[in-house]
Amino acid sequence: MPNEEMVSELVTSITNSKKYRSVYPKTIERIVQQAVAKQPNEKQAQHYARNVLHQVWGAYWGTRPNFKKVWQKFEENIQDGMSVQEAVLKILVLQSSTRERAPIVTEFYNQIFAITGQPETILDHACGLNPLSFFWMDLPNTTQYQAYDIDIEQIELLNKIAQTTGISNQLTATVADIVTDSYGYADVVFLLKTLPCLEQQEKGISLDILRKQQCKYIVVSYPIKSIGGKEKGMAAFYTQQFQELTKHEKWQTEKLNFETELVFVVQK
Repeated sequence: MPNEEMVSELVTSITNSKKYRSVYPKTIERIVQQAVAKQPNEKQAQHYARNVLHQVWGAYWGTRPNFKKVWQKFEENIQDGMSVQEAVLKILVLQSSTRERAPIVTEFYNQIFAITGQPETILDHACGLNPLSFFWMDLPNTTQYQAYDIDIEQIELLNKIAQTTGISNQLTATVADIVTDSYGYADVVFLLKTLPCLEQQEKGISLDILRKQQCKYIVVSYPIKSIGGKEKGMAAFYTQQFQELTKHEKWQTEKLNFETELVFVVQK
């Protein structure tokens, strides 16, 4: 079977599967192309592609929520008089990254914006549920926040919440892939716990991703605990890795240490 035909068949198979039907098709195609290049056997290529997809997308959900039910519950909570922050917090804890950040979310962004200043424009790549942290960021009502992720259902949820809470004039979420798609300028770009995922897909890609960001500041973060909650010397490992990665760049970097996350604020 020619490789193009194999790629097409694998993309269709994975895209139509129950587990990955909410993943951006361009991302599936990109990963499948890499898989076929490395594993010319169809069965092995499919296994490789699904394994990568699980590592970069599926692993961040303990149990993937039913987003229709999440949305319905959010609406009910707001109608019952629950505050927006309280209703949103119930959603943030559904995903591992935002659940870890939730207890320190106000301090997290206070410290970041103390360095960058309050941005007029923000791009949040591989955003997950993080755009819902908007309600703790204390941003001016003129700030434009553009969020991107490969999860179609999640993006739909973010836009519904933005519309319902009256911030859709500031916050917009779009299905997109940081590797394959193009982006404009922003004062601040968020790459929160994103580079390790990209490295799992394509070794050595991190510096290219950093260099192509059109911005004043990039906020790069790394986990310091595994998804299972174990500390494995990750803070020291990622500090060394990031310093090595950027050692030849003429960027100014400030390091922030949080209980669950290591952050580098990079001024380009």
